[in-house]
Amino acid sequence: MTLLARDYDIRYGHGLALVESAKWPRYVAVSTPTAWKTAQPFLAQQPAGVIFNEWLDSTHIEETTASLPDDAELAVGIGSGRALDHAKVVAARKNIPLIQLPTVISTGAIIHTFCGNWTGRIMNGFLAEVAAEHVLIDYDLILSGPERLNTAGIGDILCGYAGISEWRHSASLGLTDPFDDELADPVISFHRQIVQDFPATLGPNQELTPASVKFIMKAVQGRDDHMLKHPAAPGADHSFCFSVEWANDKFWIHGETCALAAVIVAWHTAQDPDEIIRRLDTCKVRFRPADIEMTKEELRVGLEALPEWMSRGNADSVMQRDPVIGDKFEECWNWLQTI
Repeated sequence: MTLLARDYDIRYGHGLALVESAKWPRYVAVSTPTAWKTAQPFLAQQPAGVIFNEWLDSTHIEETTASLPDDAELAVGIGSGRALDHAKVVAARKNIPLIQLPTVISTGAIIHTFCGNWTGRIMNGFLAEVAAEHVLIDYDLILSGPERLNTAGIGDILCGYAGISEWRHSASLGLTDPFDDELADPVISFHRQIVQDFPATLGPNQELTPASVKFIMKAVQGRDDHMLKHPAAPGADHSFCFSVEWANDKFWIHGETCALAAVIVAWHTAQDPDEIIRRLDTCKVRFRPADIEMTKEELRVGLEALPEWMSRGNADSVMQRDPVIGDKFEECWNWLQTI
């Protein structure tokens, strides 16, 4: 079932998980070990069964889903992207409703209906499409986790700067249509508004508050309506996230990795990288390799793999035409150490 992000029923409050979970019928849960441990004090009753997602490989998802009891009346996703996506498959296979209980707000999986059909780290279509009955944003639960896992949600929005950078650069070289200000302005304005308004939600010590959580979640929900959709803006930011994980067989925090990619694309295309850096820093989004625990070698092989990864989708990107490899990579890495 397709449901637009803007139409999702998202409920906000303190103590929401405890109150709502007391009313749940017999349910099964999908989580990860850390998220499950974090959520325990916020659940009024335990599930009939719980599985932990290790990765999004379809065989893993189908096998673990089949191990859950068939007499449950509700599926609940508890965690972040992988757990919430996996829960959609459980709801589809068991033919039961779905409620999503994020423990962090770092990902669009919260407000998307699909779970990709992944073979290892390669996606081919969707494994399931299920719309949640509603999403519970429990301020106390979300604020109990690391700050970076929540501000990464803004990184997953502001990384759209990569597409703007690419299009402007390609247009300046006469390789694409002229940059369309009318098409891009709503996206640019959305990003600027986020950067302008986010600091006012912070507490006296610049900490996240319930107002920050609601602000980030609403921004994530609004992202789909404010994306630059044009062949000249091919989304190298998200492609890099997948390619670096594929090349290294390792996960990173999605919004942080996409943010790093946007910075690299802006630098590579000479489209004011200082501006995207300022925006990310203002919104407390980590992206520097040392801060997101990405080594020089991991970044190098991820950028080397990016042209092949993007070719799977027939994209036309500067990251394919002029990849950041060899001496160009060394120049990029040295620059990243200075910011």
